[in-house]
Amino acid sequence: MLLKKSGKDLLRSFTGAVLALFFAFLISSIIIVISGKDPILAGKALIAGSIGSGDSILLTLQKTIPLIFTGLSVAIGFKAGLFNIGAEGQMYIGAIISAWLAAQINIGSGFLLIPLVFILSILGGAIWGLVPGLLRSYRGVHEVLSTIMMNYIAIHFTLFFVKGPMRGDPHIVKSKPIQSAAELPNIIHSGALTLSIGIIIAIFSAVLLWFFLKKTTAGYLLRMTGQNKTAVDSAGFNSKKIIVFTMMLAGGLAGLGGAVEITGLHHTFYGQFSPGYGFDGIAVALIASNNPIGVIFAALLFGALRAADRHLQLSADVPKDLILIIQGLVILFIGIRYFLEKKGDFLFRHRKKTESE
Repeated sequence: MLLKKSGKDLLRSFTGAVLALFFAFLISSIIIVISGKDPILAGKALIAGSIGSGDSILLTLQKTIPLIFTGLSVAIGFKAGLFNIGAEGQMYIGAIISAWLAAQINIGSGFLLIPLVFILSILGGAIWGLVPGLLRSYRGVHEVLSTIMMNYIAIHFTLFFVKGPMRGDPHIVKSKPIQSAAELPNIIHSGALTLSIGIIIAIFSAVLLWFFLKKTTAGYLLRMTGQNKTAVDSAGFNSKKIIVFTMMLAGGLAGLGGAVEITGLHHTFYGQFSPGYGFDGIAVALIASNNPIGVIFAALLFGALRAADRHLQLSADVPKDLILIIQGLVILFIGIRYFLEKKGDFLFRHRKKTESE
């Protein structure tokens, strides 16, 4: 019975995501027509820029890696009833820590250095998530407000270091390059494009998070906290501590994403190195209905959109900001879907209660 219900929920989530994407692309096409451009040409440019060649596919996979981590970060927050908008800042903290450690610490072996960089980057992201978690649990400060503020603090904090003590180039705002021992091995190399084992780490993280949520007691309590905190407290558990733990876990995932970006792709920290991966993670999590495995595929979709934005502008003469419009519309339609589902469930329960009386 539970398996049947789970299958129905999965099918409903998938159908809702497909409909949201369909309407997002439909309205985007109308916008393109109104602006005097060709939507068919724009569609071809999107396909060509994302999967039209080997290099396009490589670029799509590159863009997918950080989106998996930020999508997981947002999704785990949603599971506990939290809206973590702070994945962007948490990723920045993980990235700056990894860039500093990988450039400064010399222990000779990547087998020791890379795990150390990852662990401390995860810890840095977790601490950045700890603050909003504590504020939410013990002071009633909504995490949306605190994580937004923490984003700005993280961005300007990292800019201070990369412009000052960590600066490695007088002409470009970036840090010193990391040691070759700290660089993640590449799976594929094509011209200037590479794909590191970061993609494997990202997928493994999603599978591990799925296992944690579905197969462990702590994961079950986290999910129950998102559904009914009162019931969790009544059962003898502390929902406040679970909320703090969840925000730390979310921050750690985003921090790991920042570390993978530095060690697997950039090999240095640029000022404002993220084009908004943390905010894209919100759309990724919503499309995936907060399912860690679904996050992989949703991140792949948004990675494809990110990879195609320049091709869209060059080939179809359509501003690459269209990608942001599509993402915004997807979030809007997913939000409408959730609202209608909640309202439908409420009306159903109300009618059932009235009939029983």
